[in-house]
Amino acid sequence: MNASAFRTVAPYYLFNTIPAVILDILQYGHPALREKCSPIVHINSDILNFLKDMQETLAQAGIGLAAPQVGRPIQMVTINIPLTDTSTTWLEVDGSPATLAQLMPLNFINPVLHLFGKKVPYREGCLSISKVYADVMRRSCVKATLTLMNGKTVAIKCNGLLARCLQHEVDHLHGSLFTDIVSPQDHEKVIRRLRLTHPDAFEEDDDSYARRMKEERRKLAQAAQTPDASRKTA
Repeated sequence: MNASAFRTVAPYYLFNTIPAVILDILQYGHPALREKCSPIVHINSDILNFLKDMQETLAQAGIGLAAPQVGRPIQMVTINIPLTDTSTTWLEVDGSPATLAQLMPLNFINPVLHLFGKKVPYREGCLSISKVYADVMRRSCVKATLTLMNGKTVAIKCNGLLARCLQHEVDHLHGSLFTDIVSPQDHEKVIRRLRLTHPDAFEEDDDSYARRMKEERRKLAQAAQTPDASRKTA
């Protein structure tokens, strides 16, 4: 693998003196988290500035961040998995062996994923769903076609945490959250946790369970305002 493919991003930043800022991360229930993001046609200074802000934001906590989580409905992701990760035991770039040290941080646009391997559980969290964690079944391996920020397209094959992170972040680009795919036995537990940690936002989310609960509360409120016919007097 030619590691320089991942390191040619630097010259883009040399022409940019605007300091990076920490962005607000949208939380569960915000409608932007349910939008399907548009592909990026041109990598320009605006995109590169925004990427710098995303990287600065991710550096505060987490290993992956997608553009819609910080308010931009575009297909861009930054991933920075610790080099101490031992779960990613198989990693190739364009058919050649590679290491996390050669890839991280991994910044890309317009990803296409092909999932394979058996489904395995892993406890996931999300910067947009604070204080909520759950076991999620995902495919163990990924082949990802990614466009890097220097315009080059690469094919990455991997397993472990990198494969899971790619799936999690690309889901964001399609308006999906990890809470949508928790196991049936954990669904009610996650819903209860969401109601505790995101009580206001939960009402705004387009999850089917949330809509049902909202409709039931509306019916109960209407029933409470309707006089009981049995108590009417002539």
